[in-house]
Order: sequence, then C-alpha cells, then structure tokens
Amino acid sequence: MIKPQLPQLTFVLDETAGRKDLHVFNTLTDGFKKMGTGQATQARWFLERREAILNAISNGEKLKHVVQSQSDIRVLIHLWSTSTRFLSKCPLSKKHLKQVSRIKKVLSASQLFSLIRIYFYQFDQIDDLHFFCKYLRDQLRIICANRRISNDMKVYCAQKNILFDPLLKDFWAAFHSEEQSLKEYFKASHIPWDHKAQFLKSAKKHLYVTPIEKLQLGGSSSVFGVVSRSEIKNMPYDNQYSLAQIISMEMMDKAVNKNMPDNWRQLIISLLGDPRMPKSSDLYQKSWAGLPSNYENQMQKWLSQMDMLVFLELLKEVGNQTGNEMIRRMFPSRKSFLESLYKTGMITKTRLFLGNDAVDYIEKQYDSENRPIFAQINHKNKSIIYMQVGKAHLMEGTHNYSVRLMDQLPPGSDITDQNKNKYILTELATGLDQAYASAFKESTHLYVVPHDIHNAWQRKLTDILQHFDVHLISV
Repeated sequence: MIKPQLPQLTFVLDETAGRKDLHVFNTLTDGFKKMGTGQATQARWFLERREAILNAISNGEKLKHVVQSQSDIRVLIHLWSTSTRFLSKCPLSKKHLKQVSRIKKVLSASQLFSLIRIYFYQFDQIDDLHFFCKYLRDQLRIICANRRISNDMKVYCAQKNILFDPLLKDFWAAFHSEEQSLKEYFKASHIPWDHKAQFLKSAKKHLYVTPIEKLQLGGSSSVFGVVSRSEIKNMPYDNQYSLAQIISMEMMDKAVNKNMPDNWRQLIISLLGDPRMPKSSDLYQKSWAGLPSNYENQMQKWLSQMDMLVFLELLKEVGNQTGNEMIRRMFPSRKSFLESLYKTGMITKTRLFLGNDAVDYIEKQYDSENRPIFAQINHKNKSIIYMQVGKAHLMEGTHNYSVRLMDQLPPGSDITDQNKNKYILTELATGLDQAYASAFKESTHLYVVPHDIHNAWQRKLTDILQHFDVHLISV
C-alpha cells in the first residue's frame, strides 16, 4: 500500500503568544485558592479537629499539649476569630503566641489577616496587647516581601508601625478631624467601621469622651463643637448608649449636688435636647428615654434654675418698660421669694408661660440654641412661671397675677403637657381655680394669694408651704 506523501507543515508562533492572557489565569487561580480556603473550615477533618481543640481547652488542658501541627494552627486561629468562649479560655497571650511560632514561624496571609481582625475587634481587651502588636508587626515584615497580597494587607504592611502600636500616638497624630471624618480615616486605613469593634470604641473614647473627663466643672474645650455635630453625637458608643448620652452623663455626674454651668447645660441640650419635650417625640425616645431616670430628674432641676432666672429677668424688664412704680417696688420681694424657693433644692419641675411682649423680648435676647423652652399665652404682657416644689404646685406671674398654690393639679389642666404650647390666660388663672374646685370638691388646699406692697403675701405663702414640708431659708 502506497502511503500518501503530505507536505511538511511549519508553525511559527510569536514569542508573546498566549502570555497576554496570563493575568486572566492568575486571577482565576487566586479565586480558586480563596474558594478552597473558605471551604476548608467546613471540611470534616477541620470540624472534628475544631471540636477536639475546643473541648480540650475547655477542660483545662494546656495549649502546648493540644496544638501540635501546622493544620492545628489553622484551626486555632479560626477558633480565636470566631469563639469568644474559646478566646476567654485561651487568650492571645505571649505564651500562646510563642507556642504558635514554635510550630509555624510564618503565618499565611489569610491567617495573619484573621489575627489583625481580632486586633481591631478586641483591641484593649487583649491580654498582652504590647506583645501581640509586636507579633503582628514581625509577621507583616515577612509577608510584605510577597507582592501578591490583597490591598488591605498592603496598607497594613505600609502602616504597621502606626496601626499596631498599643499607644497609637502616631496614628492619632496623623488624624486631622477638620480635613476628614473619623469614618473616612478608618476607611483609608482599612479598619472595620463596626461599632461593636473595640478599636472604634477606643477611638471614640480617646477623641470625644476623655477630653470631657479631664475638664473641671464649667471648663470649656474645642471638643464641644465637634461632639455637637449630628454625625458624631448620634454615633453608638457601645451596645447601650450613644456618644451623646455617654458625654452628657459624664458631665451631669460631675455636677451632682452643684449648680450646672451655663456652657455645660447648653452642650447637654444640644446633644440630647431639652428633657421637657414631649415624651412621644423621636428625639426624646433616642436620648433621655434611654438614660436612668435620675439624669432626667436632675436636668429638670438645673433647667428650673434657668427658667427662674429668665422669669426674674422678665419681671425686672416689665418694671422698666411700663414705668409702673408698684411693679418696681414689688420686684425685690418677688425676687427674694423665688430665690428662697430655689435654695430649698425642692423644685423639680418648672414651665414658662409667656405673653406676646415677653416672647419678643426672649427672641431678641437669646439665640435659638440657648433660648429657654416656653409655652405662649394669648395676652400682650402677662407671663407666668409654674413650679413643682416638693408636693406643692405653685404659679407666680407678672403684673397683677395672684400667686396660686395647690396640693395637686386638676385633671385636664394640661399645665405640664409638653404637647400643648398655646394657652388662654384664664386657663392659668380663674379657669384653673374653677377646675380645681370642680375636681376636688372637698379639698381646701387651693390657695389664691394676691400680691401687696406690704409683703403680707410672702408671709402667708411661707406659712402655707410649711404644711407641705417646704421651709424657706429666708424671705
């Protein structure tokens, strides 16, 4: 049989043939590696070894007797990353990290990444933070030589001496809040923005809480303006409180049994709002409602001082504007009486009811941030202040308004209803008397005391208040 003679074929390939697509195969290879890494934790051998190591450590065995191989190191780091119970039994101590180094001197990139995540999430709760930071820096120095690492690992390599330093001096020195937000700074450094992470909580304490802790009562700080920003004050601080709540409680704790300085009161209100707002409001629910009740009660007392000062200011202004000699002559006695009430320390609530002239005056004298909360009366010039003094309810007013003192407010009077902010004068005067008489027919504990230039009204009210266990220091 004759074999056919075929011409010889010659192939000529370019030297770069196929190489231009090598990066595609490299990408796919990396992908397969990551897939394999992720699935290993579900492999039977891994789960069995995980359970064995967890049980052994839980039963009191030492790590050096339990972890023996490089595959055990993989399981160990996974346990540290995922089990807080295991981490509490077997902390990231110097002794345990040295045991890891004896078995595996150089960790893989994924294992080192897992330890770095632990660093950010546990941070100052890690037993030997100084040694752990040194361990991370040493491992990063080795892995930095490997060019094929993820972007976040490249950042950790470049910033290893800044990020992995327990004191974080250089880390904070590089942060300029006026140029970028804390969130942006964390993102640039590939730090998890997770409010459950201790590193972030430590940052919030360092930047915003510690400066407040260091202040003396009434002191000022540039941090006041920073923490008043909505994106800062509304941050969660921990699982229970916002940053605004933590700062406000710190300031109120410093002022217990003392007068609250104006600048501190203003900051707390800018952080939490005035606690006398409607309790159904969103702001109240996310601020004061989440605090122990003693903080709100204490703030109510401090705000009553502000209301008292505002009302005394109005009384003086009324005398100056009207030129009424009687009002001018009665101002010192009214001032003395109200100040004596405040000195008892028994005023727990106040509320201002302002006439039109007083509203105009307040809006001119106080900027919107520092303006006291008030309700408005449909009257040109009369204004009234309500006070709860111990068990007594007392109302004092300008001009010829008679002082009213009673043991309880009649139902439906709405005097303390923060949802209502407009009143007719009679609701706070004769209408209130009639409502009391109608609701408490047998009661004789409504006292309507007109002012007089001989100060008999003060003596009468002082005697009445004693029946309510309110003893004025001096009038």
